[in-house]
Amino acid sequence: MKKLSLLLFLTGFSLTLSCQELITDTLTLLFNNQLQAFPQEKIHIHTDKPYYISGERIWFRAHLAHSALHTPAVASRYVYVELINPLDSLVLRTKIRQDEGIYAGNIPIPDDIPEGNYSLRAYTSFMRSLDEDYFFLKNIYIGDPQSRLIKIDTQFTFDSDKKITANISFSSVETSSPVVPEIVKAKVNTGKEMEIKTGSDGRSSITFNLPATSKQRVMSLEVVKDKAIYRKYFSIPLPDNDFDVTFFPEGGNLISSVSNRVAFKSLKSNGAPEDVTGTVMDEQGNNIGEFSSDFRGTGSFTLIPEKGKAYRVVCKNEKGISKEFKLPEVHEFGYSLACSWVRNRLYVSVLKPKGISHDPVYILAHTRGIVHYAAQWDLAKEFVLFPKESFPSGVLHVLLLDRQLQPISERLVFVDNDDQAITHYQTDKANYADRSLVQNTITFTDHDENPMMGTFSVSVTDDREVVPDSSFNILTTLLLTSDLRGNIENPGFYFRKNNTSARALDLLMLTQGWRRYDISRMIKGDLVRPTSFLEKGPEISGTVKSVLGGKPAENIKLTMMTISEKHNCFDNAVSDKDGRFYFHNCELPDSVTYMVQAHSESKLKRYEVLIDKETFPKREIPLAPPTESIKNEVFLKYADKAEEKYISENGMRIIHLEEVEIVAQKKPPRKSTYYSQADNTLTEEDLGKFPATNIYSILMRLGVYGSNSTNISIRNQGTPLLIIDDVITDIEMLDYIVVDDVAQVDILKNAGTTAMFGSQGANGAIAIHTKDGNITKAPKKSFHINSIRPLGYQSPVEFYAPKYDTPKEKNNPKPDLRTTIHWQPDVHTDSTGIASFSFYTADAQTTYTVIMEGLTAEGKIIRQESKISRGAK
Repeated sequence: MKKLSLLLFLTGFSLTLSCQELITDTLTLLFNNQLQAFPQEKIHIHTDKPYYISGERIWFRAHLAHSALHTPAVASRYVYVELINPLDSLVLRTKIRQDEGIYAGNIPIPDDIPEGNYSLRAYTSFMRSLDEDYFFLKNIYIGDPQSRLIKIDTQFTFDSDKKITANISFSSVETSSPVVPEIVKAKVNTGKEMEIKTGSDGRSSITFNLPATSKQRVMSLEVVKDKAIYRKYFSIPLPDNDFDVTFFPEGGNLISSVSNRVAFKSLKSNGAPEDVTGTVMDEQGNNIGEFSSDFRGTGSFTLIPEKGKAYRVVCKNEKGISKEFKLPEVHEFGYSLACSWVRNRLYVSVLKPKGISHDPVYILAHTRGIVHYAAQWDLAKEFVLFPKESFPSGVLHVLLLDRQLQPISERLVFVDNDDQAITHYQTDKANYADRSLVQNTITFTDHDENPMMGTFSVSVTDDREVVPDSSFNILTTLLLTSDLRGNIENPGFYFRKNNTSARALDLLMLTQGWRRYDISRMIKGDLVRPTSFLEKGPEISGTVKSVLGGKPAENIKLTMMTISEKHNCFDNAVSDKDGRFYFHNCELPDSVTYMVQAHSESKLKRYEVLIDKETFPKREIPLAPPTESIKNEVFLKYADKAEEKYISENGMRIIHLEEVEIVAQKKPPRKSTYYSQADNTLTEEDLGKFPATNIYSILMRLGVYGSNSTNISIRNQGTPLLIIDDVITDIEMLDYIVVDDVAQVDILKNAGTTAMFGSQGANGAIAIHTKDGNITKAPKKSFHINSIRPLGYQSPVEFYAPKYDTPKEKNNPKPDLRTTIHWQPDVHTDSTGIASFSFYTADAQTTYTVIMEGLTAEGKIIRQESKISRGAK
């Protein structure tokens, strides 16, 4: 009976489910099949602190979890972590290899990147089956050391729909008096750089055109004061003189003749929340109710609509601007779910018009795809009651299904059961002197005090300079933001244990949507399946073609070898019927070049080797505004100490030399036969002032981003043209350039300077002039040999912290300037749920914040924030 009914259902026939057990089994089976067909991943990045200055390292641990169970996921071999600037362009990308179930690494922040709000993006190759909404995204602030000396304030005024004026003022951080820079250059998005004048009062202004529809809205400034350069990004807001209100009837439908709860969300045109008041009016213009927003532009009101009538709402914002909106259509037939918490019990009811005969409907409740309840709804009942303990913590998705088990109403409810790992944390002392050892012990248990095994990362930061991020953590990622559509502003607020946060969280559930699987497709038996493969290891692939005719060549032997003094690897492959070949046996760190060669048994047959280029997900979601602004006075303390530490370890960033008279004739800039003037240039003299380790760090100074030839980009649109010594050549040649050979670099990015290249210059051009032309004198590349430098895994680097375990070390006069006192990404518990770690305190008399994040083997989330006290010396 069960098998026959399920078969009829899956083949599209209507059926009558008379057996309660069959309903539950059918729906549970469908959801289980979907989870097995596409076991999705979630990812959370724990960083050692919330903000940095240029030149520092971002230390991180990627916590990869099964999307439904939250158990540690280790099937993916690699995690990709990217630093993206406010222009949505890649700054750095790193590939982290799993090591005993741990994905941990660091991002070295370039010395010369502008100050601003950057974002961290993380994903696995398997996660590319879904869109960027499912990746990990987090704002991270990176400061410029010069922000300790100069304060830059900007105000934007809107002269028209397109015309914007930026008023800029410069002042001293220490005295607040005006500062007059020697040079100020401004750029809007990726446009032309403009030099602007500054008055004696330290004020400048610039007017430009930028349509409100522009996706990118960033102004960058480069300021030179006392020969020091200060670069900073500023977000250009949208005009806030308009707002929009969206209405969400609970359950999705406005049902006639019964009391409906209607939630709403009000946003300014710039996407910021807008508080409003409103009046509900019927067709005759009668006032039938009033309301106001409760939290960040959201709120709700109740309405008993009459069938056949239409309703409208007049809303007024804080500026006194009024706008009229229509409420959704009133349903004379149909159903809608209503849910509410009362004393830790969830009441679920079905709204239905009075006096109407109703078809059977079914109710289903699941969390992250795991079904908890599925049954036919008894229309005679007013509600069904569920104890909170019936569900795990997270977003509960309640669905109402029709006779064909298709969704007709849905409601999201957040469940907070305090059912995650319980952390017992203690130190060996109550107080610590300078440079003394801190022994830490942690025990993880469930609520029944049973030990739990797991792994976690831990950061210890100095409270005087580092304010922990209260808006974002592993709980908010795994339990909330990863399961909802759209940007969630300050998700940490919803986890505060108070009535205001509880009301706000319920409004969030009413105005958001669950996003993991397509329920309608799933219930039809049309399962969503992954479109990208689980990345188990490295792969270099390509195609072998006959030079004559260009057809794929089958059964061609190929060899691959590395071109590296440190890393040697050799592999063999044979092309298939489509000429495709694959190498999987060489897993090496980044910056290794591989050479692939096709071997022919006959000298008359020639083959061409084409290697697949690496591709990475495009940046689609614009950088969201930070959830909390950086407190200026705290960040200045941090920047002071971090810069002092940087200088003590690396020396001054810029060495200012006394002016000397140059007797020799200055070398003129190199000229090209293709163009008369470049958009940006670094001459040999410029290159001598700022030594670089590779060509990509040089290009970054010119606004070109990428860590190798496969991801280089000028306009974030595609691969640019490469010209070396006036010869157009393959972009891969960038990987072979030695910086000591470079005499000049020109960047061509505007239409006027790239027009002579036609479609080849659509993505801009990089022109490199060498000192003696040796690069272009290399032998011509053979067809049967090709090379590639793919993104390899990051070589492990250990976080360094001093050990004061001898009197000599403890009395070392060198100051201890750590802001991150301790970072350890891979702390493991033993079989009794106990773990330990230790570190030495620094010099400052302050308190420390200890943050631990991780997962237990059972899928319980580890999150603990504690304090360590410091005493006298």
